[in-house]
Amino acid sequence: MCFINQTFRLIFIASFAFVDFTIAKTLRSLQETQHTARVSLNFFGAPDLLSEEDINELSNVFKEAYGTYEDLTIQDVHIDDSTASRRRLLLNNERRLDDAPLQFDFTFFFLINFQCNGCISGGLFGNDGSRRHLLEDKRPQRSTFTKRFNNVLRGHGLPDIGINSLKSVSELETEQCAEEELGKREELTIKFQGSYDALIIDQKKIASLERAVKKSYNTMNAPNPSTCDLLFRKVTNVEYLSSTLDSSSSSEDTFSMFFAIEYKCRGCEGDKKWQRRGLFDPAMDEFDAGREDLEVDLREVDLREQRCTCGREADLYRAPTEKEYIRALRKILDTRYDEGKNSFITNVSTTRR
Repeated sequence: MCFINQTFRLIFIASFAFVDFTIAKTLRSLQETQHTARVSLNFFGAPDLLSEEDINELSNVFKEAYGTYEDLTIQDVHIDDSTASRRRLLLNNERRLDDAPLQFDFTFFFLINFQCNGCISGGLFGNDGSRRHLLEDKRPQRSTFTKRFNNVLRGHGLPDIGINSLKSVSELETEQCAEEELGKREELTIKFQGSYDALIIDQKKIASLERAVKKSYNTMNAPNPSTCDLLFRKVTNVEYLSSTLDSSSSSEDTFSMFFAIEYKCRGCEGDKKWQRRGLFDPAMDEFDAGREDLEVDLREVDLREQRCTCGREADLYRAPTEKEYIRALRKILDTRYDEGKNSFITNVSTTRR
């Protein structure tokens, strides 16, 4: 009789243990949710040398560099590089086959589908200067992921020149914004040094400079780890108006060029600060030292970002300052010089509105 009672007792305990395990497993599965993250990765290399297979292989590099965590599993990685095919068309028309490969900064957007158990938010990365602090965060920091990515990169057979290194990563999030985009126009004066006569008579050179003036602003105001422009200003067209020769010497000229800048913004009509500032913003306060690393895309065509997105970790809520814009324009013109498209401008000094 005692043996029978002991047997029933063991069966009873085992049954309850199985029920507890089943309930725990069910609760865990209910907590598992599907998420999608959009991430911006800024590289240094020669994107024109990358094949479609190379670009697709970056998905595997991302997965391996991110790793596997108890509560988070990456399922799919897709790369949205809407500029790649268009850029190659430009290359076919403008580069010689014997040109040395050009290396510069460029950006790819990654779309990540992942499953997470009990995540408070859909973020991929932990607190690395982020404005979102998650409890018991076991996810990799952006700086840690960048180091891992560069370590994994070489093992996947990607060309060293095509992708030299990953510079920075920014996880994007959608901000609230006005539905309607308003068109605005400003005139901008930029002072250059270079060959005034060679530039002013060549419409192709002027058109190339117009594209550089446009690209410099848009690439600075694209989603990045530092700044977030809540008016989402974006230049849509740049038109050269006129110019004046300020001074001339045997080595180079100093001249001012006047441009009409057309741009769109969201919510700017009701923003009193914008009405005083327009296209550029000042530094936010004495602690705003500006962006140290521009983290920009230097390719000639514009990136296509999702509507109203900013870097999740951004903590400066403003558009580019005029000084930051000049730095970006100088960097882009240096790249165009290396590409053989700019032999007429040697420096950019100031802007005026």
